[in-house]
Amino acid sequence: MDESVVYLTICAFLLVVFSASLVLAIRGNTAAKYFIWSWAGLMVITLPFTTKANIISSLPAGLMLVFFLYVIILGKVQSNVQLEVSHEETRRVLAESNRRIDDERRTISRRLHDEVNPNLVLCKNELQRMSSLVAGDPKASKILVSVQELIADAYTQTRDIIKMSRIEVIDSIGFTAAIESLITHYTNFFDKPAIVLEHNLPKRPPLEEEVAVIAYKIIREAIYNAIKHSNAKQITVTLKYHERQHYIDAAVTDDGVGVRPRAKTHAEISTGIGLIDMRERARVIGGNLKIQPANPANTKRPGTKVSFSISTQSS
Repeated sequence: MDESVVYLTICAFLLVVFSASLVLAIRGNTAAKYFIWSWAGLMVITLPFTTKANIISSLPAGLMLVFFLYVIILGKVQSNVQLEVSHEETRRVLAESNRRIDDERRTISRRLHDEVNPNLVLCKNELQRMSSLVAGDPKASKILVSVQELIADAYTQTRDIIKMSRIEVIDSIGFTAAIESLITHYTNFFDKPAIVLEHNLPKRPPLEEEVAVIAYKIIREAIYNAIKHSNAKQITVTLKYHERQHYIDAAVTDDGVGVRPRAKTHAEISTGIGLIDMRERARVIGGNLKIQPANPANTKRPGTKVSFSISTQSS
């Protein structure tokens, strides 16, 4: 075949490929943009050494190499796009799941507050009225007192459930008092570990409602995970308010066994899901949740530190 025909064929082929890549690049294809820039750079480098003769001999090999690289880049970009789509779908599902859980908690809390607790109070009052009727029967009086105590315990427990379920407590007593109340609740409910709160927060930090609620939920989840899974002796909740920089550093640290790299048991898998949920909640308010050993030097009990930052500026 005549060298001029080969040369013109190659040039036409290059023009078609370049035109297609240019159209894809204009439409926003990242791989096509990289391809054009790489091609342009290659042409600039090789142009001083190029003649008609060596183009014909070396261009096919060069084209194969360039297209090989192009396919690799395109595959990588497509893989990243699919991965991001998958992550976005996971975030959407988690957000919807969290919304439904919060709605269900509000419903349970409302029904306990409006229906169950009033009936418990009514039962307690009716039993008190029966005291005079069984005053002459020691055995019946003892049973009556025992039932009254059980009802009082049930009333206290339902109030604790309401307190844990209704995040509206932040609106009524403020974020700082809500965290203090949370620590008190866990301390009273669990014998161990010891839970310490360290903070320099004002009574009502300048937090948006959504940010305060999500931060509260992350801290609550982190404390609960540490209590259930860390086998820690002490949990420290630290909230440091940087007023001039307009943000709050939050951290929940324990001295327990640490987080295992791979979950094997059902409890560990559940903990992993909880950590993912906390990460997504932090992402919603523009935070970056970090989970790391609290004391890496201690290989047996490195502990765990869950930390994130929240902005006190209005968006």
